[in-house]
Amino acid sequence: MWTVLLVEDEAFVRRSIRKGMPWEENGFKVIEECGNGQEALEFIRKKQPDLVICDIMMPVMNGVELLVQVRRENLGTAFIMLTVMNDFKFIQQAMELGASGYVLKLYLTPEKMTEALTKVKRELERNLRLISQEIDDYCEILYNEPNDQVRTIESPAFIRDSFNPDLLILVLHGQTNFDKPDLLQLPLFDTEMNARMHLFTRMGMTTVFCCVPEETKIRIRNTEQSSDFVVLISERLSDEHIHTVWKTMVSRLSELWYAGRSGIFFHQPKTLKSNVYSNLPWSLEKNLIQAFEQMNQGLLDLSWQEIWLWMRDIELSLLRVKEIMLRLDRKFAELAFTTIDSSNAFVEALSHREAGTLFKQRIDIYMAQWKATNYEVTDHAEINKVIAYMNQHFEEEMPLSLLAGIATMDDKYLSVLFKKKTGKTITEYIMGLRIEKACHLLLHTDQPVAQIGANVGFANENYFARIFRREVGMPPSIFRQQNAKL
Repeated sequence: MWTVLLVEDEAFVRRSIRKGMPWEENGFKVIEECGNGQEALEFIRKKQPDLVICDIMMPVMNGVELLVQVRRENLGTAFIMLTVMNDFKFIQQAMELGASGYVLKLYLTPEKMTEALTKVKRELERNLRLISQEIDDYCEILYNEPNDQVRTIESPAFIRDSFNPDLLILVLHGQTNFDKPDLLQLPLFDTEMNARMHLFTRMGMTTVFCCVPEETKIRIRNTEQSSDFVVLISERLSDEHIHTVWKTMVSRLSELWYAGRSGIFFHQPKTLKSNVYSNLPWSLEKNLIQAFEQMNQGLLDLSWQEIWLWMRDIELSLLRVKEIMLRLDRKFAELAFTTIDSSNAFVEALSHREAGTLFKQRIDIYMAQWKATNYEVTDHAEINKVIAYMNQHFEEEMPLSLLAGIATMDDKYLSVLFKKKTGKTITEYIMGLRIEKACHLLLHTDQPVAQIGANVGFANENYFARIFRREVGMPPSIFRQQNAKL
């Protein structure tokens, strides 16, 4: 529910409003009452309610003065002003300062309050959506930009003006789903307090932008440092340095990831190491890929171990490690002519050791698939690679340019070399594969002839029947009848 602070110098009026209005029915909850603007300001600083319903004329600090100070401190609270008939000069000031509306106390009814609350609720929800989208876009940049460019990124104006986070929390939680209720279960927060938060999750890590009361910040600093996750908490943020703090926090989180530690830790500002976002050296990557292509398990193990030790020795950012693993995953799937398994457990591993073990298992699976589908028809590795692709994709269109790309050869050279190594042209070889697959389907399924032709890559039934008769010596239907009797 959205939280409400009532500010009115007359106690009887406060009680009447609190008891007589449909708060919960409209999604609101009154959490406190104050008798003047100064008391209200102190409470707003501590608890940061979503809405302040405030009398205009009050002792010590009136409603307009309170609104001015709240806006000056960028506390991000909505206001509804309570007024009498002769307060319209002040009402005009309040509206210019961004108050959401006003209600005449003389005509204050549940219906009038519902109307005002409905309007404020729409504004709060719209602002929440805008802030969420702004922060998501900002986080996308943080995650995706190279390190040397991130230092130039400024937090969006909407974040500074409307949300103004003062704490940053990074949680490494792996494959476990993690949301605000999970965050509030950590020994950090009072679940009753009104903390404004935005969570962004990517690759098993959640970034939390927090705007929390000062008393909660003090308690966070004194909390017990125990958790099943890896939790890292920043010092107070300065909005122009959010990107720098986030990057150094990721670097610190990476250190904990390499060490396999869990718990709650407090981030101390430090200089970011220059090599934590290094690219994987091509010499290491090339050795790994060549070992895979040669199906040399021993060399593959050695090459992967070398890469993993290089990452650990320089404490490469865990985000860069995961980017490298995802890119290599796509590469190995391509080499093995298989689809990528969407269950990327290695990306969400809670430690460097666990990620390495899981990814090595993934490479071994690709290796097994590569061996199972590898067609050593000739003595030429690149031609065998093309033949393997043909066997995996026989029903698809395979232009010469595509096959030449797989073999990393010129189109004409591939055509000549393929004929030399197989005794057939590329077109003849593909047609032979399709007829072979069609024969299998004719004998082992009840599919109609036309359907079989389409399944193995022929554009229409007549063309399929003509090619089949040329290659086999009889129509598909006769082939099925004669061989079914055997």
